[in-house]
Amino acid sequence: MHNKIIIWGRDNYNTLGLLRQLSGEDRIIFFLMWDRLVGCASASKYFGEHAVVESIEEGYQYLLSHFSNEAQKPVIFTPSDEIIEFIDQHKSELEKQYIIPGTREQGLLTKIDDKNTMTELARKLGFLVPQSQVCRKDTDLKNVQYPCIIKPAHTTIGHRNEFKYKICENKKVLTNALKYVRRGSEFILQQYIPKESVALVYGARLKNGNVVMAGTLVKDRFIACGDGSHGLVTPEFPNGIDKKQIEKFLDEIDYYGLFSFEYGLFDNKAYFFEVNLRNDGTSHFFYQAGANIPLAWYCDAIGRDYSQINTVVTNDCWYIDEIFDVANVWNGTISRKQWKSDKAKATIFKYYDKEDQEPWKQMKRGKMRKIIQDAFVKKYRLYIVWAMDKLKH
Repeated sequence: MHNKIIIWGRDNYNTLGLLRQLSGEDRIIFFLMWDRLVGCASASKYFGEHAVVESIEEGYQYLLSHFSNEAQKPVIFTPSDEIIEFIDQHKSELEKQYIIPGTREQGLLTKIDDKNTMTELARKLGFLVPQSQVCRKDTDLKNVQYPCIIKPAHTTIGHRNEFKYKICENKKVLTNALKYVRRGSEFILQQYIPKESVALVYGARLKNGNVVMAGTLVKDRFIACGDGSHGLVTPEFPNGIDKKQIEKFLDEIDYYGLFSFEYGLFDNKAYFFEVNLRNDGTSHFFYQAGANIPLAWYCDAIGRDYSQINTVVTNDCWYIDEIFDVANVWNGTISRKQWKSDKAKATIFKYYDKEDQEPWKQMKRGKMRKIIQDAFVKKYRLYIVWAMDKLKH
């Protein structure tokens, strides 16, 4: 008998990836959907028993009132920063009934999820970190070096971040951005690294403290929402990425679960950007290259042998977002000839699976609307969020 798997998140490609990796044998998956069904993961042939809740709090109450008669504790997976922090803050209650990821100390994961805190810890442990400082609406900017990049320090439930990140070429641009942010918002302000590519290391830390790493996704193209849309999945680790440092970071906070570390690669160096203490949206890219980290962590969590599950990418494979990367042709980043060549070389895809095609078909139907919407939001998000806040008050 297997422990039931509960995937708690939105209907997106991250949860779709988890469904594909964890389905099989007699494993039972329950999808606790936050928000609404949009036809991504919910269109998958692996999608079955589920519940839809309107908020994280409602999802929490659902968990407290269900699954109490399970013979074995269900295992919770989440792809969401907001949900993993909520789980962290309610650890003592949830772990009575469920196996959950997180830090051993309740509240520590939420603290580390703050980009200023995680960056300072990374610096202390020897990672190469861009010059960084805490930034708020009224921060004194006289010692800031330009260009710089500003990013929200954390996510707050019920509040949309003013932007995912913003590159500021000079003081005027930074001052204008801070003019429209909330008084209570906190950011990390960093030296801008003109990255040649972004490297993401994906893995899991197990119950005994051992760390497994699938390899690296080296992203060299992006789309308007910030997701990587083309790159190489490889078992190798680029120069500057030290696996021992990753292990040391996870040991320091005694984290147990899935993770990803992200770096900016420039001039043969790897600059620490951030760590995600939950499942990464790229997990199924590594799966398509031969590594199933979520399944290995699940088996370890329930006390089963995972040695027959491959946890390392078998060979180099090219990845492409087969639906939305074409926007890089339209905006002039690459030629159509290059894009066609890249697509032909790719064997890893964001949505497509020949055995499970409906999610790809569903996302393809909304292609033009999403590309236009993401481009508009990227350009005007700061002002949209500011206007929405004004309307609330």
